[in-house]
Amino acid sequence: MGADQLSARHRSLIAAALGAALFWPAAVGADKSFIPIPEIITDPNEGNTIGLLAVVLFLDEKDEIKYMLAPDFRYNQTKGAFPTFRFFGYPSPARRYSVVAGKSTTRDEDYELEYTDRSFWEGRAFVLASFLREKDSTERFFGFGNDSRETPFSAPRRGPRGGESNYTDVDTQAQATPGVWLLPYANLSYRMRIRDYGVEPGQVSGIPFIAVTHPETRGRGLEGGTYWAHQVALTYDSRDSSDIPTQGALAFAYSEMAAEQLGSHTSFVKFGADWRDFIPLHKGNPILALRAVANYTTGDRDTPFWEQSSLGGRRGLRGFGSHRFIDFNRSLGQVEVRTRVYQRKLFGVNFELEVAPFTEAGQVFHKVIESPVKDLHWVYGVGVRGIVRPQIVGFVDIGRGSEGTAIFTGVDYPF
Repeated sequence: MGADQLSARHRSLIAAALGAALFWPAAVGADKSFIPIPEIITDPNEGNTIGLLAVVLFLDEKDEIKYMLAPDFRYNQTKGAFPTFRFFGYPSPARRYSVVAGKSTTRDEDYELEYTDRSFWEGRAFVLASFLREKDSTERFFGFGNDSRETPFSAPRRGPRGGESNYTDVDTQAQATPGVWLLPYANLSYRMRIRDYGVEPGQVSGIPFIAVTHPETRGRGLEGGTYWAHQVALTYDSRDSSDIPTQGALAFAYSEMAAEQLGSHTSFVKFGADWRDFIPLHKGNPILALRAVANYTTGDRDTPFWEQSSLGGRRGLRGFGSHRFIDFNRSLGQVEVRTRVYQRKLFGVNFELEVAPFTEAGQVFHKVIESPVKDLHWVYGVGVRGIVRPQIVGFVDIGRGSEGTAIFTGVDYPF
C-alpha cells in the first residue's frame, strides 16, 4: 500500500459518483455540486453491497475540484451496516490530503489519513505520509505458490485442507516518505514504514478460517507481528502528469529491509523494479499504456504471508480477487489502450468518458533463480473510466481469468 493511495472501499464509491454524473443533474451552485448516488457494488471478496452515497464537489474559479465531501451509508450481508465519512482536499496541484473514518455494526472498520506535498524546496523535494487502521472480515487466503487451489479438498479425519479460506485482518500502518529531485527527471526517496498486523476469524459464511484450511501458515504470519521497514528508491519520472498521464515514462528501482535486531518480528530484504510507459497515438487519443514489474523477497521461511509478494485485485491480474496468489517473488506485465469516447461539461466540471481494453499476465514464484515467465496467469478485459482533470479518475474494470470474471471499481488508474 503506497502512501498516496486511497483505500479500496472509498475508491469504489467515488468511482460510482463519477459514473453517475452522467445521469444525476443535481448541481446546487456555481461553486459546488451535489450528487446523490444509489450504490450497487460487487467485490470478489465482499460480495454485494447496497447503499447511498452523497458527494459534494467544491470548485474553484477555474471549475477545478478543490474539496470533495463523500459520506455514505452501506449495507453488506457479511459486514452489516457500514456508515463512513470521507473528505478530500486539493488545495494546490502539488498538495493534497484526505480523511476517512468508517465503522460497521459488526467488526469491520476503516480509519485513514493521507497527506502529499510536492512543493518543498521550491519543488525540488517532497513528502508523502499516511496512517491506516483497518479491519476487514472478508480477507481470503488460498495457499502459497502460483498453483494454489481455488477450491478446498478433504483429508481423512482432518477436515478441509487447502483452497479458499477467510480471515479478518487487523492492519495498522504508519509511513513517511521524504524525497529529493536529483535531476529534472530523477529523484531519490527514503520510506520508513511501521506495521502491526493481526489475524482473527473472518465473517464470511461457508468459508473456513485460515488456521483450519491452511495450518502451514502457523509461524508464517498467522500469529501476526510488527515490522519496522526501511526502503530506498531511485525513480525516473518524465510523465506530464502523475494522476492522468498522456505521455512520458515512470521507472523506479528499490530495496527495502526489516531486521529482528531493529525490532521487527522477523528479518527480510525486498528489492525490485517497476517500469511504465505512456505513448500517445493518433494525436493523443488513444494512449497506449504499458507496465512491467518484478518484485523479490529474500527471507527465512517464517516471513509472514502478508509481507510476501501477491497478485490479484484492482492493480494486477484483474480477473482474480485481491491477493489470490502469494509467494516470495512475482512478475507482472500489463497493456491497455485508453481511448476517450465522450466528453461534456457536467456539474461545472469537464467530464470525460474513457474505454480501455486491457491484457495482463503474471505469476508468483518461490526462488529468485526461477523463471519469471514460466507459468503465467492471463487476464483479458475492458475498463470504463470517468475523468475529471486534473486529478480524478474513477473506473469500472471487468477482467476475466481462468477462474471466472471479476469486477473492480475505484479511483486512480491501475498504473
